[in-house]
Formats: sequence, C-alpha cells, structure tokens
Amino acid sequence: MPLKTISFYGTVSANSTKVLSSKRISRPYELEIIHASFALGINRTVQLYFYESFDDSEPTSAAPEGTNILAEYGQVSYITGDDERKSLDNHWQVDTSGSYLKVYAVNSDNVDHTIDVQLIIQTESEVL
Repeated sequence: MPLKTISFYGTVSANSTKVLSSKRISRPYELEIIHASFALGINRTVQLYFYESFDDSEPTSAAPEGTNILAEYGQVSYITGDDERKSLDNHWQVDTSGSYLKVYAVNSDNVDHTIDVQLIIQTESEVL
C-alpha cells in the first residue's frame, strides 16, 4: 500500500477561521503522519485542527462537520507552534470510501498567517 501526500496551503485572515479540504478520497486509508509548519513570529496564535469528514463543504465561520482526529485522547484537540515544523505520527484508520480530510485553522492574531500542512496517508494502490 503506497503512501500519498495531501498538501494544504492557504491563508487564515486576522482574527478569523479557515477550512481547507482535500479532494474526495475514494478508497479506505490510514492517516499516518501530520506535518505542520509554523512561521517565525506566529507566537502560537494559530491553532490547527484536523478532521475526517464525509461532507465536502468548507464552512467560513465554524469548524467543519466530522471527527476531530486529535480530540480522542489529548488535553487539547489542536496543535500550534512558532518557527517550527511539527510531525505527528497519528495512524488514524478510515475504513469507508468517500471521505475528506480537512484542516481547520483558528487565528487569534491581528495579522494574517499562512497555513502549510501535509497529511501522509496510506491507501491501496488504486487512484484516489
């Protein structure tokens, strides 16, 4: 089963939220690794949440529908950082075809910030 990289890149405006969605994933898969880069000076003002969803929408003012992947056991259900790249070994199994992976960014800063995330999944060899 090959690894596939799903990249997310965008901007979350000052004091707002942003949802970025993958294309529909047509096979069962396992989310293996989450990579998230945080720019110098972001000072942990952007929180990144990761969702598995069967809804293709990208809400503009709320979290997306679906399951927050980091909420299962953590004290908080997001990651944040400053001048660093975080890599999380996650191993989130999705046994049903047709889902989407989503990044939900919450920016509490007075300036815009970049979202730069890669989700590494393992799926069967058929095209996504």
